Amino acid sequence: MRRLVALGVLVCAPTFACDAPGTGFERLESKRFVLWMAPRPAPVRVGAEFAVDAVLCPKTSVTVDAIRFDAWMPAHRHGMNSRPSLKALGEARWRAEGFRFHMPGRWQFTVDVDTAAGRERLTHERVLE
Repeated sequence: MRRLVALGVLVCAPTFACDAPGTGFERLESKRFVLWMAPRPAPVRVGAEFAVDAVLCPKTSVTVDAIRFDAWMPAHRHGMNSRPSLKALGEARWRAEGFRFHMPGRWQFTVDVDTAAGRERLTHERVLE
C-alpha cells in the first residue's frame, strides 16, 4: 500500500478550537487526536480526481513524528491507481491532492499519526456507487 507521508511535524495542543473547520468536514477521533476531513470537491465520484482537506487536533501537547494519508478497498485488498501528494498548510492543516477512486464499492481512508508514544490510526469509510 502506498502512503503519503509528512515527517518531522510539530503539532502541539491547538491554539484554536477544534470545532468543524467548515462545511463538509467529518469528525474522526482516536485516543489522542481529533481529525476533521473533507473531500474537495464533494461528493466523491468514481473515476474523478479529488483532494482531501484535513485538520489534526491533538487532545494534549504532542510532537507528531509523521502523518500518513491513504485510501484502499478492504474487500478487494488494493489501494488506488493514483499517487496523491501531501501539503502542510499550517496550523495543523493538510491537503492531500490526487486521490482517485477508480471503481465503485467500499473505500476506507486511513490516517496514521506517529508520535514517540506510538502510532494511532484514524479511519473513515465511504461507499461509492
